[in-house]
Amino acid sequence: GASAFAAPGLVGVYAGVPVASASTAADSLSAAVTAIPSNDVVERAKALAKAEAVFALDGGSSSLAGAMTSSVLETGAFGGAAQLAASYDAITPKEVAAAYTAMLKSKPSMAAVGDIAAVPYHATVASRFS
Repeated sequence: GASAFAAPGLVGVYAGVPVASASTAADSLSAAVTAIPSNDVVERAKALAKAEAVFALDGGSSSLAGAMTSSVLETGAFGGAAQLAASYDAITPKEVAAAYTAMLKSKPSMAAVGDIAAVPYHATVASRFS
C-alpha cells in the first residue's frame, strides 16, 4: 500500500512493495504526486480536513489546547470552530494548483530500503518533476 505525509515545506509519499514491484511503485507514486488534483478532489480534501480539524476541537482538553495554541501562533487569535471552518473553506482549487506547480519545480528526494536492484535511479524519478 501507499501512504502520504506532510510537514511545512515537505510533502512525501511512501510505499512498501516486493522488490519486483519497486519500479512500478515508483511510477505510480510519481504519477500520483505530479498530478494536479481536480476541483472535486480539492473540495473533498477540504471537507475531510475541515471535519478532522473541527472534530479535534472536541477531542478533549489536550487537543483543544493544541488547536488553540496553533491558531494563536498562526493568526494571533483563536476564533473557534467557525473561524477554523472558514479557513478551510477559503482554500481555492487555483491556490492548490499554484502550490502543486511550485512543488513540481523543486528537486525531489528519494530513499529506498532493502534490495534496491529494481528501484529507478534518482535522476529518472527527478526528471518527472521538471
